[in-house]
Amino acid sequence: MLERLRQLLPPPADPVEPGRPADWPAVERTLGTGLPGDFKAFTELYGSGTVDDFLYLFNPFTAGEDGNLLVEKDRVLAAYRQTRTRFPDRLPRPQFPEPGGLLPWARTDNGDELYWVTDGHPDQWPVALLEARAALQELHRMPVTEFLAALATNQLASRILPDDVLGRPDHRFIPLG
Repeated sequence: MLERLRQLLPPPADPVEPGRPADWPAVERTLGTGLPGDFKAFTELYGSGTVDDFLYLFNPFTAGEDGNLLVEKDRVLAAYRQTRTRFPDRLPRPQFPEPGGLLPWARTDNGDELYWVTDGHPDQWPVALLEARAALQELHRMPVTEFLAALATNQLASRILPDDVLGRPDHRFIPLG
């Protein structure tokens, strides 16, 4: 899927803050879990950046706090925990590190959040998309790179993401920095 995504959404020639295979064990120890292989390969190839200046991908190798997967995980899950405590019926899924818990990997410019559902082996984790204010939720039974490829080909079905993003004539990865 990464090769297909590379054709649809070309990576930068000089990625900003890409990971390296040797860097992942420390990240995974800090998180307390392995991560999906496609996400690691994507981060190594693309580095820090956004899709369409709309979808902000978390990268554990980002130098600052904003957009750093290790920092954003704590921020996003703290807010998720507060909302879930107040509105448990809106957010039935537990948060990471509970079994099957949500682990954030991206956010949109609209404040929507994208998570992995950490159930089973990391390479099998589906994507959960939660609308800002948790009104709508979607489960996409695909890995991150397949989700991004579906977005890049305008084949991603979503009631949460705006039509002008879902139907753009061309999609781009924009490096940060």
